[in-house]
Amino acid sequence: MPIILGIDGGGTSTVAVLSDETGQVLAKVVGGSSNPTAISRLQFESELAKIISKLKEQNENAFEKVECCFAGLSGVKELSFEKIAKSVIQQFYDDTVSIIIENDACIALFSGTLGMPGIVQIAGTGAITYCLDSHNNSYRAGGWGYLFDDEGSGYDLGREALKAVVKSYDHRGTETVLTEKVLNHFQIDSVTKIVDCIYNDEHPRAIIAPLSRYVIEAAEEGDYVAQVILSRAAQQYILAIEACASQARWDVRKELPTVLAGGVFTNFNLFYDVLMKQPMNFQLQFLQPKLIPVGGAIIGGLKQLNEEVTTEFIQNFAEQMKMKY
Repeated sequence: MPIILGIDGGGTSTVAVLSDETGQVLAKVVGGSSNPTAISRLQFESELAKIISKLKEQNENAFEKVECCFAGLSGVKELSFEKIAKSVIQQFYDDTVSIIIENDACIALFSGTLGMPGIVQIAGTGAITYCLDSHNNSYRAGGWGYLFDDEGSGYDLGREALKAVVKSYDHRGTETVLTEKVLNHFQIDSVTKIVDCIYNDEHPRAIIAPLSRYVIEAAEEGDYVAQVILSRAAQQYILAIEACASQARWDVRKELPTVLAGGVFTNFNLFYDVLMKQPMNFQLQFLQPKLIPVGGAIIGGLKQLNEEVTTEFIQNFAEQMKMKY
C-alpha cells in the first residue's frame, strides 16, 4: 500500500499530508510560508524542513513508508528553487523515494482534473492561468503581479468595486449597491472617507482584495455595475485560458477540462453562467475542485506511481480533511 507525502506550499501557509491510495490521512502539518519570493532562502529551507520533521514526529511509521513526495510550491519556478526544495526533502529519504517539485498551480489543476491534463484558472488575491497538455508540457499566462496584471483576481475585482463607487459618487458612473456595501465594510458614512481607509500603513492588496466578495454579492442581487465587472473579468479569464490552450498539444479535440480554483470562484454557478456567455475559440468544460490543493499533490504522487485515483480515495480524503482536521 503506497504512501504519498503531499505538500501545498503558499505565501501564507504550507500544508503537508501523508496519505495512502485509499485516501486515509495518516498525518497532517500546517506551517508558515514556503514561497521563496516572499522569504529568504534560509527561511525557505528551514520552514520546509521543519514541516517535514513534524510529519515524521506525528506518524514515523507511515513517514518511513513513503514512496513518493509530490510538492506544489508557489514561487519555486520563478526563482528556480526546484533543486533547493528537492535537496531539503532528500535529507529525509534515500534515492528510492521519488521527489517531484512543481508549482502550486499544478496541484490546483490536479485537484479538479484528478491528475489528468487540462487548464486551471486561479483567482485568489492574485490570478494566474496554468495548463498541462497531453504531452506533459506546461504553459502559463498572467500572474505578473497586482501593479500591472492579475486581471480577474480578488484585488482586481476589489479595485473595480472602488472605482465604481467613486465614479457613482462623482456622477461619472451608474448608481450601484456596491456603494452601500463598501461603506458598511469600512464602517464609514461617506464615500469621501474611503481614501483614508485605503491609503494607510497596511498593504493595499490586503485592504482591497476582500472587497471582491461584494462584487459577487451585488451581481447575485442583479446589480448592473457588478455584473459588468464580472463580465469583464470573465473576458480576461477566457483570454488567458485560450492563450494557454492554443500553445498546448491535445491528443483528443474535445472539451478541455478547465478548473476554476481560488477564493474568487466560491460561487461556481454564478461564474459558470458568466463564463458561458463569453465568446470562445475552444470548447471548455468548467470544473470545480474536488479536493483542496494538497489533495492535488497526493494525486500527483499517485500518478507518479501509476496508481489509479479512485472514487474511494476522493471521498475518504475529502471527508478526513474536513472531519479530522
